[in-house]
Amino acid sequence: MAIYEEVLAWADRLPPWRQDALRRLCVQGGWDDADLAEILDLAKQHHGIGSALDPAPQPTPFARDHFPAEANHDETVVLTSLHTLVNVGRIPRDQTLEFQSQGLTIAYGGNGTGKSGYARVLKQACRTRSPGTVYANAYEPNFPQLTPSATIAFELDGTPDQAHWSGQRGHVSRPELRGISVLDSDCARHYLQAREAATFQPTALTYLHQLANGLNQALRPRLQAEITGLAVDVTPFNVIPADTAAGRAVHPISATTDLARARALAELTADEQAQLARLPQEISEADPTAKATLLETAATKVDDLGNAIGTAAGVVSDDAIDAAQSAHRSLLDAEAAERAASDLLQAEETTPLLSGTGQGPWALLFKAAREYSTGAAYPEQAFPVTGEGAQCVLCQQELTPAARDRLQRFDRYVRDTASEAAQAARNAWQQLVRDVAQATVTFTVSPVMSDSLSGRIETLPGDIRIFQEDLLSRLQWLRAAVANGEWLGRPTYRGAIPTASIRQIADNLRAEASALRANLDAAALATKRLRLKELEARRLLSEHIDSIAQVVGNFGHKAKLQKCLEDISNTRQISLFAGQLARTYISEALADRMNDELRKLDLYHIRVGVSSTGDAGSVRLGILLPDSQLDLHLVLSEAEQRICALAYFFAELQQSGSTSGIVFDDPVSSLDHNHRTAVARRIVEESAVRQVIVFTHDAVFFGELNTLCGDAGRAPSVKSISYRAEGPGYIGAGLPYDMRRHRERIAQHRADHQKIAANFNNPPGDTERLAIRNAYDDLRVTIEVGIEDTILNETVVRFRDNISVGRLDGVIIVQDAEYREVQRLHDKCCRNVRAHSHAAGQQRAVTQPAELLQDIDAIDALFQGIRRRRG
Repeated sequence: MAIYEEVLAWADRLPPWRQDALRRLCVQGGWDDADLAEILDLAKQHHGIGSALDPAPQPTPFARDHFPAEANHDETVVLTSLHTLVNVGRIPRDQTLEFQSQGLTIAYGGNGTGKSGYARVLKQACRTRSPGTVYANAYEPNFPQLTPSATIAFELDGTPDQAHWSGQRGHVSRPELRGISVLDSDCARHYLQAREAATFQPTALTYLHQLANGLNQALRPRLQAEITGLAVDVTPFNVIPADTAAGRAVHPISATTDLARARALAELTADEQAQLARLPQEISEADPTAKATLLETAATKVDDLGNAIGTAAGVVSDDAIDAAQSAHRSLLDAEAAERAASDLLQAEETTPLLSGTGQGPWALLFKAAREYSTGAAYPEQAFPVTGEGAQCVLCQQELTPAARDRLQRFDRYVRDTASEAAQAARNAWQQLVRDVAQATVTFTVSPVMSDSLSGRIETLPGDIRIFQEDLLSRLQWLRAAVANGEWLGRPTYRGAIPTASIRQIADNLRAEASALRANLDAAALATKRLRLKELEARRLLSEHIDSIAQVVGNFGHKAKLQKCLEDISNTRQISLFAGQLARTYISEALADRMNDELRKLDLYHIRVGVSSTGDAGSVRLGILLPDSQLDLHLVLSEAEQRICALAYFFAELQQSGSTSGIVFDDPVSSLDHNHRTAVARRIVEESAVRQVIVFTHDAVFFGELNTLCGDAGRAPSVKSISYRAEGPGYIGAGLPYDMRRHRERIAQHRADHQKIAANFNNPPGDTERLAIRNAYDDLRVTIEVGIEDTILNETVVRFRDNISVGRLDGVIIVQDAEYREVQRLHDKCCRNVRAHSHAAGQQRAVTQPAELLQDIDAIDALFQGIRRRRG
């Protein structure tokens, strides 16, 4: 069974979405973004996800018509013509490109002539590695709506037929046409399956690897991004208590959450809504605990206020004022006693003492002298030290007898209780003065506290305010009394001290709290609390039910996407089948054929061989460069890689035994002249056994094909594709005018002469002068072409990079008369062409059409005579 038949039989095992992906791949040669979007949508549908596209795509089962027909020896397909091209670039629809059914057809055209438009249609309709895209006329305003199409005439085993090809999305070409193999530069790149390995494999295996790895790489990131983007965070719904009916209906939130039950619980009836509004008040009344706690807290705050008022009142209380007045009186009495003792001290002295001796500051000075004497001057002797040689600790002079006696008397005086009592009274008074100066009687009653107190005793806030004013007045009076010693006119309170009322309010609050706690009904309270909790949970559920439903849907969608992702990623079955096919169809025989082709294409230093890979035990046909230290794609030139692809193309074709036609579009792009010659030789060789069509813009390659065909005794069918004033894509029979031989060009000269003669005016103007110059310009080229093909017998040709030594026997000696005639006619052409400038004084008259015709006839006669003489 052929590889295509095996793939067709195996494809029935694939899920519908993957069959559709394989169908698109085989029909189109690849997937664009629109294809990938539809394939992913089909894969999602397969796993229960609704289509996101409108209209929803439906999978098309993979069938025989979708797979490229195998190019086998059972039937021969050849192309006969390509015509009626509609919306294919700017190619006119009335042009027909004909092909000869056996041998070589060359379609030559320069860049921009429309040649690629014809080739692209064949790539789309026939069998190729890379079908590419056929574009409509990009200059049309409605370009996106234009659909390219064409008619392809062909023969199947000699029976004429034709097929309509359309660039419409999803169009499938006639299976017979896909028996034609097409290769161009883009297709050649597709033969190299891995740049690093430089491996080759049949198209069927390429498609299977793309179906597995390529599709996985293209779709997996899209699915992963979609999965990541799904909102599945359930944290916001944790506010719904799990131990309620509403919580049990949704927790844990997952794809299996019963949304119908959850939505039913989220609906609150009017009675339930009324309960939800009423229950908090009922619970507050049924549960006095909270209210009792509030009352106890309020009592504590009231106590704090009472304590603050009591503290402020104590600062200026009658007892505090009486104590201050008593301290002042004690100070006065102690100082009077001190003065009396001082007077007695003065009286005992025969000489007067300094004023203040024996009183406050003096007593402090004397005590300081005592401390100095016992601590530093005479640390081991009792003060005062009055022995022989003793010195005064103040003036530090030796004490005289009188000084000793006075000092002892002073010591006795200071030790007297009157002096010490006076000093103690002074210290106590100074402390009192400081305390009064720093005392404060302020306290704060907040508006809330004031309102609360007035609710209990309406006049109490006012009484507190008056009492605070009285406290401030008494403090001011006390400070004045301490300062001036006047204790009369003590301010009285205008009302009762409010602390008693405040204490009573605090006691009442605590009593009320105790009474509330004694009335608790635990069972009824628990029932109401449970009911409120259930209703509150359902209210929260109603607020979140839409978001929960979305998350539940996302969980379900995510699970389906995960299965879809696993399906897309599970490519082992495909890889195993591809490996099995590779082991069957990639053989040493195929490698030998490819090596033969490489030698035919003059690439002797490269060989290929069959090697195993780790891909499910598969085998590959790969280039062998055992001594290379770099990846092969870094070693092989682009030309070498192109030659390898051509060699594989021919090897696969030979192994298939096909006799159908093949098409090449610019097969020698990027090749040097040596490789171009080898490729031309191989193509001409192949044209001996099958139809071969070559599209090319390479003039040297074109010349090689012509020459090699001539050397082989075969005549190629040559078509020229040109760009005219109307646009590209015009077909002409035979060589392009610039490449035609002498005899073919003479006919064109005669036709040009008739046009010039028909429109020639005398006296001639610039238009006539230009027409004559153009005609002689072409005529000079004809003389040069005649030298190549007639005199030199095509031994040396401009569009060929070698000399045909085998044609030297036809080179003829030019006679003097013939040489002079060639020189004359060539000089005349040079005098008339635009490329030569003449002095103004030597401007010649414009050559008349009759003279132009005589020169055309002369050139024709000259070269015909030479050909006749050669025999």
